[in-house]
Amino acid sequence: MFKFFQNLKKHSSSPQLLPFWFLGGLIIAQMVFNVLWIIWPLNWLINIALIIFYLVMAVVLLGAVDRASRLDLERNQINAMISSINDPAISYTENFEIILVNKAMEKFIGISKKELLGKNITPELSNDARYGLLSKLIFPSLAPVVLEKSVDLYPEKIKVKFYQPKELIVEIITTKVIDEKGKTYGFLRIIHDLTQEEVLRKTQSDFVTIVAHQLRTPLSGLSWILEILAKKDMGSLTLEQEKLIDDGRKAMQESLKTVEDLLNVAQIEEGRFGFQFSMANVEKIIENVFIKFEPVAKMDDIKLVFHRPEFQLKPFVMDPLRIKLVVEILVDNAIKYNVKNGDVRIRINPLEGKPFILISVEDTGAGISREDLSRLFTKFFRSKAALKGQTSGIGLGLYLAKNIIDRHGGKIWVKSALGRGSIFTFSLPIDPDYIPSQ
Repeated sequence: MFKFFQNLKKHSSSPQLLPFWFLGGLIIAQMVFNVLWIIWPLNWLINIALIIFYLVMAVVLLGAVDRASRLDLERNQINAMISSINDPAISYTENFEIILVNKAMEKFIGISKKELLGKNITPELSNDARYGLLSKLIFPSLAPVVLEKSVDLYPEKIKVKFYQPKELIVEIITTKVIDEKGKTYGFLRIIHDLTQEEVLRKTQSDFVTIVAHQLRTPLSGLSWILEILAKKDMGSLTLEQEKLIDDGRKAMQESLKTVEDLLNVAQIEEGRFGFQFSMANVEKIIENVFIKFEPVAKMDDIKLVFHRPEFQLKPFVMDPLRIKLVVEILVDNAIKYNVKNGDVRIRINPLEGKPFILISVEDTGAGISREDLSRLFTKFFRSKAALKGQTSGIGLGLYLAKNIIDRHGGKIWVKSALGRGSIFTFSLPIDPDYIPSQ
C-alpha cells in the first residue's frame, strides 16, 4: 500500500495517467447518479464494485507507468553512456533491429542515426554500397579477413580487416544486454579502430626484422671464426687464450639466440610463423631436449628428471619443432634460474574428461613474485628475480612459448612463489579437431 501511494505521488503529473484521472471523474459522476436514481441497497453495491474496479485499475496502471518510467530512465542512461563512448557503438535487438547508435558510429559508417534507428540489418546487405560496412560489422564472419576471434565467450572479441570503402583493421567487442530476469533482449557492439596501431606495429616489426637480419650475418661469421680458433686449426693456444675464445663462443651463441628470438617474434606478429603439423612422439621430444641441456645442467650440478606418463600416450598431431622449442625454453629457464644442486622435473599427465595432456616443467629455483606473474608471458618482460640472477636474455622466450601453445589450441600457465620454485604447465590437444585452423 505504501508503494502504491509512493508511485501515485511520483507519477501523478505523468501524461500517461491522464486516462486514469479521466476514468476517475467518470466513476465519481456515475456514483452520484447511482445514489440519486438507483434504489438502496443496489446503488451502494454498484458503487462499491466501481470503487474496487477503479482501485484494481489504478494498481495495474500505476505499475505499468512505473515500469515504463524505469525503462525510459534506463534507456536514457544507456543512450548517454553509448553517446559518451569515443569508439563507434551500436545496440540492436535479437532480430538485428537497431535501437541505439552513437555519433562516433554515425561518422564511422557515414549513415545518420535517423536512418539507422528501427532498421533491420541482414547479411544480404553486405553487398549494399550504403549498408555493406555496417552489415559486416554486425556479421563479422562476412568480413574479407578474420584475423582473430574469441571462442564462445562474452564479451566476444573479433579482429577483422576490410578493404572497402578503405583499408581498415578493427576489433569488434560484443556484449549481451540482459534484463533483470537474465533474458537477453539485445546486444551492444563497440568498434575499436586498430588501423593506425597496426601500421605502427608493422613498422616496428619491420624495423626489428631488418635489424635482426643485419645482425645475424656478421654474428654468424664471428661465430664461425671463433669455432675455427677453438679447434686450433690456426695454431696452438695458451690456456688463457682458450678461455677467452670459449667465453666469446658462449656470448656469440647467446647473441645469435637473441637474434633468432627477435626474428621469430616478428614472424608471429606478421602471421608468417609457419607451422608444420604431423604425428610426433612428445616423449621423444622431451628426451632430446634433456640430451641437449644435460652438459649445461651438469655444470651447476642440476639434476634433470623425466617422470614418464603412467598411461599409454601414443603419438599425436603437433608441430614437433615448435613444441621442442617450447620445452627448450622452459627447461633452459628452469636451469638458469635454479639453485646449485637443484632439480628440473618434467611430468606428463592426462587432463581429466578432455582429449588433452598436461606437460609440467618444475624447478627448485628462487621462484617468481606475485606481482611479476601476470606479466610473465608478455613481450620483453623479465622478472626482478631474472634480472638479478641472469643478465642475458631480453624476455622473449615465454612470449614465444605462449604463442606456439595458443596456435596448438592449448594453454600455458605458471604456479610459483618466492623461494619455492616454479611449475610451468602447458596443455596440448591429442585430438586434432581441437587444433585451431591455421
